[in-house]
Formats: sequence, structure tokens, C-alpha cells
Amino acid sequence: MKPTLLILAAGRGSRFGGAKQVAPMGPHGETIMEYSIYDALNNGFGNVVLVINKDVEQDTFDLVDKMTGAKEKISYAYQDLYTDMIHPEIQSKRLKPWGTAHAIMSACKLIEGSFAMINADDYYGKDAFQTMANYLQSHTAPANFSMVGYDLENTLSANGTVSRGISISDNSGFLSSIKETHEIEAKDGKIISEGGIEITEGLASMNFWGFQNILFDELKHQFKDFLSTTKDLTKDEYQIPTVIDQMIKKGMIKVSVLHSGAKWFGVTYKEDAKYAAEAIQGYVAEGNYPSPLW
Repeated sequence: MKPTLLILAAGRGSRFGGAKQVAPMGPHGETIMEYSIYDALNNGFGNVVLVINKDVEQDTFDLVDKMTGAKEKISYAYQDLYTDMIHPEIQSKRLKPWGTAHAIMSACKLIEGSFAMINADDYYGKDAFQTMANYLQSHTAPANFSMVGYDLENTLSANGTVSRGISISDNSGFLSSIKETHEIEAKDGKIISEGGIEITEGLASMNFWGFQNILFDELKHQFKDFLSTTKDLTKDEYQIPTVIDQMIKKGMIKVSVLHSGAKWFGVTYKEDAKYAAEAIQGYVAEGNYPSPLW
């Protein structure tokens, strides 16, 4: 069975100024998410689940409706409606989504077998989807988790410094640590971070994870702990890297770090949109994608 692609598309885009997941980027108004869906379905994935919220529901429906040949393979989960385990009084005070781990949990009834997760507003490249799909189809044991790591230089911005999770692998190629690193930039032929420290090892983790279905039970287990121990239930987020870290420490899983040589880019601020649109339209002009896409 081909793996499922889970796309987190429920963000409200507060820093961007709108719903990034439906922002037009391609020559015919295609979004970054559409190119990810196209790459995934053409490189080993069987179907797609979109995690959305009611605020962007109709925009998302309109977007998917034009995806000839793909829309029949797309289903929806609602993060803002998934309130299992959350007391109504707590939910009523919530100011923002509950985080990436909660978003994944909201799709638990729609996914069978192995699956991968990405962000809707990030471009990952064909190579990354092919690499992940091949791994998930050949490594089906419950403990076999994975992540795609990118060459750090392929994730930098020409518009300033960036923060990245730098992943370090052990001698067997399994994830041993991820360190959140700030103020990264290319300078004088080197890649440096905060304080001018040169980065000489590791790959950038860009939230492209591969999972087995056992994740869902563990998500629910750890969410109970999160609700009982977190300091501020109005804004603290339940994030997937924290869940993965706990599973590794418990000896439940090993995470294979898969390398991709693709160029990654994302849209966080409005200023990022111009570069993203130019990059995508350049790929189209090179013949990497049909135009229009569907």
C-alpha cells in the first residue's frame, strides 16, 4: 500500500497577513501546496489528507476542486474541531491552534498504514517526496520513523538570517539530536550562526517527517501529559519534535535521516512570497511542471 501524505494547512498566517496555504504562486495562480500534492502523487504517495480549519474551509475546497486527477485522492481533517481530550472551558480560552502534534492527531481516523507530514506553505522538491515514499514502502516495521534532511545551504534566505533545526545523525544514520540554531547565514564562503560560529556538520530539518501508524496512540498519550503539565493552555503548543524526542528516549523508535539535495523554500512573511513565486515559475519554465498544473 502506498503511503499517505498529510499536509498541515490549518495555520492562520498571522505573520504573513493571511492564509499562506491558498496564496497564488504559479503562472496560473497555483499554490505551493498544489505543487507538493502534484510531486507526492507522482512520486510514490497514494493519497493526501489536508488538515484545515473552518476559517479556510471554502478557500481550500475551491482550490482542490480544480485539481483534476487529484481531488478524488484528497480528504480533510479539521484541527479546530478536534477537541477530544480538551475540556470545553479550556478550549474556549484557546487563542491559537494547539500545535503540529495536535494537528497530526486530528487526522487519526483518516490514515491507515505509514504516512509522511509536511507544511502546506513550504516547497520541498520532487526528490524529497521520492526519497520519503521509497523509504516508507521498504521500511514498514512500527519502529521505523524517518525525516528528510536538507543541505543547509539549500535552505538559506537571500533576505537575511534564518533559524533552523540542525539534525545530527549517529554512525548508523539514525537521528541523535536536533538543535535549534539561530541567525544562520552564508558569509565569506562559510555558513555561520549566532555569534559568528561556523556550522560544519548536520542537515536542516524542515518538518518533513515519515511515520508509522503507532504514532497516533503515542500522540494521545503524550497529549494528556501536555494538558496536565504545560504552563499556559491559552497559547503553549504541542509540537511533533517534542513527541519524537520522547519516543526516541523511550526506545520506541529510531528515526532514519534521509538526505535530499533539493532546494527548499518557505513562506513565513509577505516578503517571502516574491522569491517563492519566482522560484516556482522558474521550475515551470524549465519544464519541471506542466502549466497549468492541472
